[in-house]
Amino acid sequence: MAQVWDSEDIFTDGDQYFDHMINDIDKAQSYVTVEVYIFNDDILGRRIADHLIKAHKRGVKVQIIVDGVGSYSFFNRLNDVFHKQGIMVKMYNPLPFYHPLYGDLNTIRKIKIFRARLWRINRRNHRKIITIDQNIMYTGSFNITAEPTRFHTSKPWKDMGVRVTGTQVQFAVLNFKKNWKLRDYYRYKKQFRKENKGSWRTSPLLLNHTLFMKRFFLKSFLKQIDRSQERVWLMTPYFIPKRRMIRALGRAAKRGVDVRVLISLNTDVKFFIWLQYFYYPYLLSKGVKIYHYTETVLHAKNYIIDDFMTIGSTNLNHRSFIHDLEVDLVIQEEQNKKKVIDHFIASTLAQNSITLEGLKLRPLWDRALSRFFFFFKYWF
Repeated sequence: MAQVWDSEDIFTDGDQYFDHMINDIDKAQSYVTVEVYIFNDDILGRRIADHLIKAHKRGVKVQIIVDGVGSYSFFNRLNDVFHKQGIMVKMYNPLPFYHPLYGDLNTIRKIKIFRARLWRINRRNHRKIITIDQNIMYTGSFNITAEPTRFHTSKPWKDMGVRVTGTQVQFAVLNFKKNWKLRDYYRYKKQFRKENKGSWRTSPLLLNHTLFMKRFFLKSFLKQIDRSQERVWLMTPYFIPKRRMIRALGRAAKRGVDVRVLISLNTDVKFFIWLQYFYYPYLLSKGVKIYHYTETVLHAKNYIIDDFMTIGSTNLNHRSFIHDLEVDLVIQEEQNKKKVIDHFIASTLAQNSITLEGLKLRPLWDRALSRFFFFFKYWF
């Protein structure tokens, strides 16, 4: 894949990531887009909001998209703050019973809205993309929330992010507009095609807003695993992938590839620990090394397959590959690839290594819960 960015910087520290982002927002001259799953009304969320409002006041166009589930609390206060300043915020797939004018609607209209949103309730926007002046982009696993920063009440969560610059950031802006307004999207698409060559298949920014793209990137990921020769290292907070991926990992380990999976022991979705236990015996029997990250909540999504590496929002679960909008960025600079490898190795040191002998010591009720929750894997 040819180098397309003018610069590429990796962040494993939340404070540095958001400090750089705020500095770029303060320098913005024309346009800022924010598309995140969670925009929390906490210390960090209000800090980012203040800087976005300042940018708006000096003439910068600010547009924000948040998810209807992930950022539900956003509309308790922060939305009013932006609205009073003239900044429009859109909610992606609101919950069935949410509507700003719900009390003023007649019964038939309420029922229609409820049915339409109930049908789409499992589709969420899990992306984290911030663009500035169509030339700077931040993406990765960082939501706009205090958890991965010094403002968190306990040890900051472990996340990863990337800052890139260059004209190809316009590709991210183009896809933002698809969720914002289709008329703007088609207008911008004509301009984008005139100024840029290539397609989403060859872009280092991996997006999945259509069913075809979801299938394409899943197949591409599986091919990368099947063709791997040296290593397959996966860092993910949620590990309950499709059976095809489990079998691909088993085949890779069996032919001598170094397959490692680093999974968070502490998680914000409490029952997920039982779900991911289901595949452990099979993977361990094939030679896959599995580690539980115990220092804090592991929220980073970092995948290393030989020389191919991504940082983004995609989890190794059914939600990411079937339901949710996701974004991942392929790391291109060699110095950053080395940094990612070193970071993964450091992250696995002194962590709990899962063994077959240890799994046999699990109580019967624990194994029963694992099998029970596995029936609901499609929703998670």
